Amino acid sequence: IASEVLGRGVEIGVVSFKPSDQAIASIPVVSDELALIVAPDHPLVAKQVVSVRDLGAESFIAHNVPSPYRERVVKTFEKYKTPLNISMEMPTLESIKRMVEQQMGVALVPRLSAQVEIERKHLIALTVKEMRFERRLQLIYRKGASLSHAARAFLRVAKAPLSDKL
Repeated sequence: IASEVLGRGVEIGVVSFKPSDQAIASIPVVSDELALIVAPDHPLVAKQVVSVRDLGAESFIAHNVPSPYRERVVKTFEKYKTPLNISMEMPTLESIKRMVEQQMGVALVPRLSAQVEIERKHLIALTVKEMRFERRLQLIYRKGASLSHAARAFLRVAKAPLSDKL
């Protein structure tokens, strides 16, 4: 996570949560949400919006990295007394997307990570009505750190209102 929170010479990082460490400053830069991705010929495609209960029989391909969002998904399935059948865990989002494209299961991934495949219709993104989990990506950097000229310029652009960037 941002080279273990900005270690090893990293000046600026990107994380999907607001850090609690008081020594780290953060700037929200973009919103994302979890999307249920399925192969184009999956039976759920006809629905577009599904419920957690619709997913009890599905085989999920999950990311093997613990995250607050994974915990929220697990708790949501528990709340609706629906089994979460994780058939495989993969180390990267790329491998998860390829497995879903090959009809080996379904997955919940950040929508931005699958945007190209969704636009090309290689994957279909569905909405799970009980799971509107917004993710706000944050630029992070050490407070008081001596940042390079390029890093300072990048942060200035990131902090500017959107109207200034257009």
